[in-house]
Amino acid sequence: KNSRKKAAKIFLRTRAATAPGIPGYSSRLFSNVTESSGRTSTDAATGGATSPRYVLSGEQKKSFAEKGYAVLPKFLTEDELAPIESIYDRFMSREIKVPGKDFCDMSKSFDTAFEDFSIVNCMLPRVYYPPLQGNIYETLAASVAKQLFPDTDMLLDYDQLLNKRPGKEDAVFAWHQDMAYWPPRDVTPDTRTVTFSLALDATTKANGCLVFLPGSGRKGVLRPHVPIGSSRDDAHAIAVQVTDQEYQEYVQAERGDVTIHDEWVVHGSHGNLTQGNRRTYVVAFRTRETVERERALGFTHSHNTEFNWDAWIDGWDDTKEAALLAKMQQQQQQASNNNNNANNNN
Repeated sequence: KNSRKKAAKIFLRTRAATAPGIPGYSSRLFSNVTESSGRTSTDAATGGATSPRYVLSGEQKKSFAEKGYAVLPKFLTEDELAPIESIYDRFMSREIKVPGKDFCDMSKSFDTAFEDFSIVNCMLPRVYYPPLQGNIYETLAASVAKQLFPDTDMLLDYDQLLNKRPGKEDAVFAWHQDMAYWPPRDVTPDTRTVTFSLALDATTKANGCLVFLPGSGRKGVLRPHVPIGSSRDDAHAIAVQVTDQEYQEYVQAERGDVTIHDEWVVHGSHGNLTQGNRRTYVVAFRTRETVERERALGFTHSHNTEFNWDAWIDGWDDTKEAALLAKMQQQQQQASNNNNNANNNN
């Protein structure tokens, strides 16, 4: 209990950096990029016209591989942002309905009243509003995922809308690794992931931009995580201990920019001290094998399902393994029965 009470206080430590050029602060990860990167509608390999692509520079690929993150400037234009923003705002006003725990506060308990939310979290918007599927953001993100992992088929695993409301000092994402929320390597051996965060509002230190520990995930080791409250019901989020000796890099982004990061890098963000929103649209790509394994277990990234993000925080044990194997066998048997019935009908 004492450790969990201590964990409730594990948030981001504010560094002394307050202006560009001071260590620990970055307005753009690549302010001096010399190699070409950005938007194109032509496949350079074939010279033929294709769907829109965002071409990564060698520096961006290197940063993703070594640091665990990178910034992709000018990912979307204003014309492309407008229809996405309109749909986003309909979710945030609750005009588009999202059931149960998939519309919650990421920093507070699931029973928090909507008017008291600090970090509005909307899971799986493309599921609850199918017209969002196939938008320009998803298309460009898929092209980037292919460049980062050219030897495998990357699928869009889940999406998420986040908003740090104005003046919410407690709108804090505690230090964490994304893998702590997902099935462990025992279940999904190929963990390769690229998560995209689209800035619908410019992100700054004042409104809670992303903060990373560069290179903290290179070994692919999961640090111990604990709930920030007394339990996962008390507070959904989890946290990992970070020392003052670990270098922190604040990464700001302009509206329309995208930040990408992998599954192991330690990251978090502070609260929103401004009078404006800090709106973010997240999509994550994982390997086909991993997504198919997740779905076979009934893991969809919804908070409303039996095997959700909360299932993994207490670790992986024989009981959980037996339950998941039994579920997989049941699903496989059901699929076999359905195939047999279909063949008999033919």
